Amino acid sequence: MSLDALVTISNQYGRDERYVLAGGGNTSFKDSQYLYVKASGTTLADITAEGFVKMRRDALAAMWEKTYPTNSAEREAAVLQDLMEARVPEDAHKRPSVETSLHDLLPGQYVVHLHPALVNGLTCSNGGAQKAAELFGQKALWIENSEPGYVLAKLVKDKLTAYQKAHGTFPECLLLQNHGIFVSADSTEAICSIYAEIMGTLEKALTEQPDLSMGAYCEEEMEDRKQELMACGYDVVLFHRSKTIWEFTQSSQSFEPLSSSFTPDHIVYCKARPLFLEKGESAAEKIKTFTEKNGYRPLVIACQGLGFFACGETEKKAQITQKLFCDAAKIAVYSKSFGGYAHMPQELIDFITNWEVESYRAKQQ
Repeated sequence: MSLDALVTISNQYGRDERYVLAGGGNTSFKDSQYLYVKASGTTLADITAEGFVKMRRDALAAMWEKTYPTNSAEREAAVLQDLMEARVPEDAHKRPSVETSLHDLLPGQYVVHLHPALVNGLTCSNGGAQKAAELFGQKALWIENSEPGYVLAKLVKDKLTAYQKAHGTFPECLLLQNHGIFVSADSTEAICSIYAEIMGTLEKALTEQPDLSMGAYCEEEMEDRKQELMACGYDVVLFHRSKTIWEFTQSSQSFEPLSSSFTPDHIVYCKARPLFLEKGESAAEKIKTFTEKNGYRPLVIACQGLGFFACGETEKKAQITQKLFCDAAKIAVYSKSFGGYAHMPQELIDFITNWEVESYRAKQQ
């Protein structure tokens, strides 16, 4: 069965941290009548057939004939309602991925959307669009920054229409600025082949690799900072230090590439911004000021010349935060090969920070 193949390829990539971390990424399979898409709150690593939502494609197509509100909150609420109504009755208890409409647009029977740090080194760089054209030519379609959900799907729809008119076919993949990659094909073997080619091409283009192996550090200084953070009310505090992280934490200037968000995943699992503590600064005072300014406590606290701490309500949540911040460090290093790092625009960070869809996803950890 095709759904079995979808489960297999979802697990394959979901268990490979080069491609996706935590609940990021989504996959789908479609025939002429139905789209089977990853349900929100599930993870590719352990998803089963039950983790996909069966959607009526005629109902999804009808959404393009509607006029939605211009207000973003009202629009996304209306779109979500229509997505819910496109579910078959037996799947009415599941919530489809917010990117369902985008999956339905792509021509291949299978769609695999992932967030590899290597790919995002390109999509989160200042020279990403130009470098993508040089490396992949017409095989890849670059999608510039956009509000997620309906606005992004509409942008992709228009770009695919223009691409098909110009080239008489569809691209093998979409490269979404500050987001990730979509690959579409009629077989899982073709999906794997396309991903292998993309990753191999990017590997050859790299001028620098990150080193995130655990490095030596001052145990006493680390313990002092950890106890200081625990006293601030954090339930779990995990420490990470590596050569790459150590280089980024030498000063507030060297930390700049990691000072804001690269992708929606980093906002969901690490919050929009980390806190940087210089030597001798009080964690309690800086956390208080940071929280008052941003409206949330930092989940990532980097300490000058030491490393960073990932904080969470549980061990699992802190571990995910730690992995995603290391992912951001990888992206920052990879981006040097493609024109240097480029964070998400602040208006897009603000949108995602306050978006109900991503709040829902964060609660599923």
